[in-house]
Amino acid sequence: MDRFPGALRPPPDPTARNPDKTLLLIEEKPICRMAIVQLVAEVGGVGSIRYATSIEAALDQVETLKPELLLVDLFSVNYEFGALRRLLSIAAPAAAIVVDDRVNPTFARLAKDAGASGYASKDFELPQFKSALQAVIVGGAYFPRDILPDQVGLRVPRSAAGLSARQLEVLKQMAVGKTNREIAEALGITPGTVKLHIHSILQLTGARNRTEAALIAGRFLAPAIG
Repeated sequence: MDRFPGALRPPPDPTARNPDKTLLLIEEKPICRMAIVQLVAEVGGVGSIRYATSIEAALDQVETLKPELLLVDLFSVNYEFGALRRLLSIAAPAAAIVVDDRVNPTFARLAKDAGASGYASKDFELPQFKSALQAVIVGGAYFPRDILPDQVGLRVPRSAAGLSARQLEVLKQMAVGKTNREIAEALGITPGTVKLHIHSILQLTGARNRTEAALIAGRFLAPAIG
């Protein structure tokens, strides 16, 4: 069973694949490139794959290559969402999926706002990762609801100011998608204590839920998280 089932917008007919599509893969690590290429081959719908190891290298290629698809590893582009927005704007109407090292709702939303069609994480189980790839390859979108829920008028929380050192540690763990039990194991405390810390974090920051708390981490704690 997938940890994060469902996509915000279902793709068109999944059998309507175009084998002639060109994919520009932006990934700096050779072993990760090999793994992603294998998964793309298993999903199908891509005729050729070109490579770049940075935003700068991708920008050099995208105007002449005119790929129909982009797959962007966020770590490889240093989480530079402004540069990502520029790349996707130049590559339009190409569809893009971003891949994150860890599940992070903040980065998923920033990627969506930058123009990406999908978000996947290396923490995903293989069937979910393939579902994300397939959805974007055939022209759909994939932003799992548990990561990026539909919320109208999402408030940006105030700040992380006023949190204790332990609460900041819990917030950092929340930002990378850990469950209460995983946070407890990482910090050497009980799940019940984690729950109490999270309750205090929500009250002190004005966040309504874990997603909004993650927005705090992305905005105020990014240097420490990275």
